[in-house]
Amino acid sequence: MKDLSFDTLKMKDKWILINDFAEELMSIEYYDHRVRLYALNSILIESYQNIETKVVENIQSINKGDLDKYLAQIAIPSLLARA
Repeated sequence: MKDLSFDTLKMKDKWILINDFAEELMSIEYYDHRVRLYALNSILIESYQNIETKVVENIQSINKGDLDKYLAQIAIPSLLARA
């Protein structure tokens, strides 16, 4: 599946795909949303859930440039320990 075809799916279908087949990589609070980062094959996907209402408002594919908001959450010492 390509990024563009994923983004054209209905929200319900996107939700089914990420719940059944994607791997959750990370979760952060970003402004008033809980943002979850998923990997589905070679596609990176974000879901935006409103913290207050608990409603998932958006699910979309992203590119590497969109990963900046996750950088503060990556612990380099733990990565070096694996080497």
